[in-house]
Amino acid sequence: MPLAVHRSFEAYLSDPQVYDRFEQHVLDHFMAAIGAAGLRAEDFRSPHYNVFFADGTKDREANPIFSAKHLPSGNIVRIVIFESHPEYTEVHNRVGDDNANDELCVFTTLSGMERAMDRTVAWATAANR
Repeated sequence: MPLAVHRSFEAYLSDPQVYDRFEQHVLDHFMAAIGAAGLRAEDFRSPHYNVFFADGTKDREANPIFSAKHLPSGNIVRIVIFESHPEYTEVHNRVGDDNANDELCVFTTLSGMERAMDRTVAWATAANR
């Protein structure tokens, strides 16, 4: 994500409108990139995780800021933003019935979002092999 874009989203935790634009920016990037890679958008559901509280209020804590499920494989990816070290970490979890599916969790800082967004595209490409 270019520095100018990074700066435009700095208030994502304090301004709900900025958060919503940021979340949409990440989704748009993912959808454009999978389209450019020749992947079928209908093979992915995003967001995968419910980002609303029981009372209907949207959870804007960036956990996750983005999530997607590859429907044919059942594998999941999510990006969680946190502001501590290390600045970027990837963790794989086994999820689903009998832990048959893989969930890639990318933990990053705001400044690492470009790398995290690129990783979601690599994940989507690998999911289609």
